[in-house]
Amino acid sequence: MKHFPYVALLTAILLSACSSIPGLAQPTATPLPTDTPQPTFTPLPTETPKPTATSTPDAEATAASQATQAAADVLTTLDKVLGDSDIPYQDGHLVWQQTEPLEINMSGPDDGILALDEEVTADNFIMKFDVTWEATGLIVCGAIFRSEPDLQKGKQYQFAFLRFSGLPAWEIEVYEYGYFKNTPTKTKFSDALDLANGATNEFLLAVEDDHFTIYINGKRQGTYYDYSEQRLDGTFGFSGFQDSGTGMCEFENSWIWTLESGSD
Repeated sequence: MKHFPYVALLTAILLSACSSIPGLAQPTATPLPTDTPQPTFTPLPTETPKPTATSTPDAEATAASQATQAAADVLTTLDKVLGDSDIPYQDGHLVWQQTEPLEINMSGPDDGILALDEEVTADNFIMKFDVTWEATGLIVCGAIFRSEPDLQKGKQYQFAFLRFSGLPAWEIEVYEYGYFKNTPTKTKFSDALDLANGATNEFLLAVEDDHFTIYINGKRQGTYYDYSEQRLDGTFGFSGFQDSGTGMCEFENSWIWTLESGSD
């Protein structure tokens, strides 16, 4: 709001004089008083308002706030799924979170690999991801972890789950030079998997040193061991395989939460 100060003055000066001469002298006419001009008023300068400073968004503060909220959301999920477990997730922190859906589209026989952030590596961690699968035949979707930098040929673990003629199966596998080497879990079957075409399944993989704990749609599948400790650190990715026809694995709502090293 603008403010304009004003000053007002009013001065009136009245003058009168009268004189008399004693004796017979006739009185002389006294001149009439002349009007004294009133002073003119010069307005004070108008105060020009100073512009109000506008706030500059703090990008770093906004990013920090968003990261804090993302970590809080992850902890809520972990409390729900792992609250009664002995996995020490409370001491971890969020290192990666998916920002948009990722798809592997195949026309069989075909396969595909999607690399995640190559700067993100971990030894002990919890990885969560939702997968929607569609296929006209056998389809395998999965996650790569503890991989050497080359996801195509590097030594790595893969968590794979498949759908074929009502077969709800999964296993953890070790690959090297692009070929299957062995499996610490062997093939497992689970009715927790939704096998419907177009169904979405939620997976949570907790990796601590030489053992892996699997949850499918919130249901614990067990803890499995690889005493040979074939890989103890590495990068992450997603994978897919289509035997024939066409297929698609779509990955959403994924994140990686690191754990304190169990061997420390």
